[in-house]
Amino acid sequence: MASRYNKYTFIQPTRTISPAMSDIIVTFGQFDNVDNLAQRYYGDSTLGWIIMCANPDHFLEFEIPADAQLRIPFPLDRVWAQLGEEGEI
Repeated sequence: MASRYNKYTFIQPTRTISPAMSDIIVTFGQFDNVDNLAQRYYGDSTLGWIIMCANPDHFLEFEIPADAQLRIPFPLDRVWAQLGEEGEI
């Protein structure tokens, strides 16, 4: 029996973060992961989802190839304002 979900083979994140001149561009290393990048640049490893939202070309973290260029949205105040969130880290 067919399901209404069968037609969707690739689902993009619902939130995207637009580029800004203040963003940081990093080269994704072979042993990197977005949680470690979030810890390095934001001081909070739970914010890896922000990096994924800023890089919608990469749907899943484990599919990001080594040497890929990733955009780290910076500063976080701009991200929170764009997403409509309140508060700071």
